[in-house]
Amino acid sequence: MTSTKYIRNLAFAALAFAIALVSACEKEEAAEPILTVPSTTTLESFGPTGALHGDTLSIIGYHLDRVTQVDLTGASVLAASFISKSAELIKIIIPVTTEPGYITLKSSDGDIVSKTILNLEVMPTITSVTAEARPGSNISIKGNHLNWVTSVTFAKALVETTFVSQTINEIVVKVPDNAESGKLLINYAGTKPDEFETTNSLTVTLPVATSFSPNPVKHQTNVTINGTDLDLVQKLNLPGVSAAIASTGFVSQSATQIVIKVPSETVNGKVTLYPGSNVPSVSSTDMTLTYPAITNMDPNPVAIASNLTITGTNLDLVKSVSFQGVASPVTTFVSQSATSIVVVVPVGSINGKVTLGIINTNQTVLSASALNIVGYVVPGGPAFPIFDDAIKWSGWIGGGWGGTYDPAIGSPVKRGTASLRISYVSGGYGVPLQLGGANISLAPYSSFTVSIYGGTGSNGKSVNIGFNEADGKTVTIVEGAWTKFDIPLGEISSASTLSFLYLKNYSGSGDFTIYVDDMGLN
Repeated sequence: MTSTKYIRNLAFAALAFAIALVSACEKEEAAEPILTVPSTTTLESFGPTGALHGDTLSIIGYHLDRVTQVDLTGASVLAASFISKSAELIKIIIPVTTEPGYITLKSSDGDIVSKTILNLEVMPTITSVTAEARPGSNISIKGNHLNWVTSVTFAKALVETTFVSQTINEIVVKVPDNAESGKLLINYAGTKPDEFETTNSLTVTLPVATSFSPNPVKHQTNVTINGTDLDLVQKLNLPGVSAAIASTGFVSQSATQIVIKVPSETVNGKVTLYPGSNVPSVSSTDMTLTYPAITNMDPNPVAIASNLTITGTNLDLVKSVSFQGVASPVTTFVSQSATSIVVVVPVGSINGKVTLGIINTNQTVLSASALNIVGYVVPGGPAFPIFDDAIKWSGWIGGGWGGTYDPAIGSPVKRGTASLRISYVSGGYGVPLQLGGANISLAPYSSFTVSIYGGTGSNGKSVNIGFNEADGKTVTIVEGAWTKFDIPLGEISSASTLSFLYLKNYSGSGDFTIYVDDMGLN
């Protein structure tokens, strides 16, 4: 008994010593923690980060042999498809439909969801893009890994992040109302997010104006613009109109027609359409306005306070007639129709062109030729000018033969800005300048006046001034100087009217040139 007791006491002492020793060690250095193994399925980690579709994904944890399925965002892998499975490790192939997101393990212990997101390295590719689309319509972008695309950027930095639909192989996205034609920029996610541009451009449909009806159109009346995709137009510009007309100001609008009221300031020209993108679309043809036109004024010259008959087209649009030298236009007519206006010539009128004012607009129309007033003398020039900076005779301007003429020469000039050059060639009595077709009464006049400058080789040459296709008065040219000839009408012709005028080479041989200015009747 004593021996047994001794041994027992000795063992107790040894145990006490050991405990004391351990306690002392703990004071010197902390003891290693005791690892506790969970009793349920646990997900510790997964990887590698930045894996590609088709790579092997390793899942590490406890009791993973209880897992029946691994759910990834966009894909699920059943246990039968695992590469391998043990209590501590599962290996699977990452499906091509996988998107960034959490991992969920399905097990007999319930669903275990990862605390971090699985992300992959991916590069989407594009195989096709809708070639053309209207603003507001949908386009299709096809390719691979498109479920990783985060945004589509249209031209002019129009970013769309909300898609009509999105799958691995296709994105359907709405074209913004203000989109322009151009390539698309594709942004995508992943461990290495990036962007790339499509090879082909998207053509965004523009409205097109093809014709106008009526054309010509009158001011302050409706015109119909015909074309395609006109429902896209948000505003338009008319020629001559400074402010754009917004769609809210249209009379009506459809895909094929826009009806607007033509503003008073509109002039002839092309119409420009603007969709939401503000990209201009210019009409292929001009819209023209209906303007009055003068074809004749009779009599010409006309006496003050007598009736003047203006003939032409669209004269029913005339609201006023303005005469040179008179400040206020004439607004009361003797008579008026679409082809004729009869108006009394006001006191104070002088030679010059007549101006027509047009209803529904402040625009005016100027007569092509001047109206001459009986008895009026142009300061420094003839009372009835036939050439005064330009040919003023409202009759036919003919060609003739034996040389050439040019009615717009800047030098030498006797008065004003231009003279008329006549170049004669040798070989006969040439008549390069012929004016015919008029019916001018010579009763108010007593003389024919003309200033002639002799060009090189003209000294002593002769020119005959003929009326009504008959030779009249011959004058002699002085080279290098202006010579004014005032010829009594009786020395040229005994006729009572002038219908034809020419200046004939009366020298018979030798080339020479003259310049004519201030030619007319006094």
